Amino acid sequence: MKKISLAFLLVIIAITSCKKTQPNAPASEKWKFDKLSLEKRIFLDNDSTKGGIKLSFEFNYPSQIGNDSLLHLIQSQFATAFAGDEYKDLSPQSAFDTLTRRSINESTDIAKLAIRDRSDLSDYYKNVITSVFDTTDITITARTETNEYMGGAHGSQYIAYYNIDTRNGSVIKENKLFKSGTKDKITEYIKEELAKTLNSQGDTITLLEPDAIVPSENFYFDNRGIVYVYNSYEVAPYSDGLVQVSLPYDKIKDMLTSEYLPIMDLKTKKKAE
Repeated sequence: MKKISLAFLLVIIAITSCKKTQPNAPASEKWKFDKLSLEKRIFLDNDSTKGGIKLSFEFNYPSQIGNDSLLHLIQSQFATAFAGDEYKDLSPQSAFDTLTRRSINESTDIAKLAIRDRSDLSDYYKNVITSVFDTTDITITARTETNEYMGGAHGSQYIAYYNIDTRNGSVIKENKLFKSGTKDKITEYIKEELAKTLNSQGDTITLLEPDAIVPSENFYFDNRGIVYVYNSYEVAPYSDGLVQVSLPYDKIKDMLTSEYLPIMDLKTKKKAE
């Protein structure tokens, strides 16, 4: 195979990196948020008219909290939400720089292969955004959405939520959220809701392995209940898209541990207001 030179690649970079309070983040005197962002496009053959791989990254994270002794730990959880567990020991800036650099290198490799195959990269993209989804007096939730197409039959979307306990900096897990011995009942409730869930076409979703369904660690709290999130292929085929199941607080409140029962009160209080 003919050796491909990087000289054939023109990389045009548009980078914005700023530190400012996020106007759309949940407002509170307790919190201040910063944002890091980068946009980059990789063109082929030194010709920007042919289109190129579009990369976009945005990382919103807390820069100030009421209890500054936990700031580093909470930022570490946000770094994990944005870049992955292997980045948890990095500062927000370092996690951002490392992930974006890795993504650029991977996309450059794809571009070199595209030169060989004469592929059109105008539809290729990767977008990653971590946002501050919600805050309460005892929690802050990070939401990361990744959308990507790098060839193949279709693109991919992945959404993940990280609910962080601001009293200790830990991510809230199922085994801490619910009392011992309640998993089977929670699973039963989830299956009941999935059986009634419709896709975007208005059809009942197709469950891939009904007997294998378990509560997801990917969930968030809203004003009505706990919402479980299942990405493509986790419980249903790609064609059914993202699947979300809501379990109302009234149905599960007796199963919540005393440690996290206050979340229900805080969220339903917001609804009343």
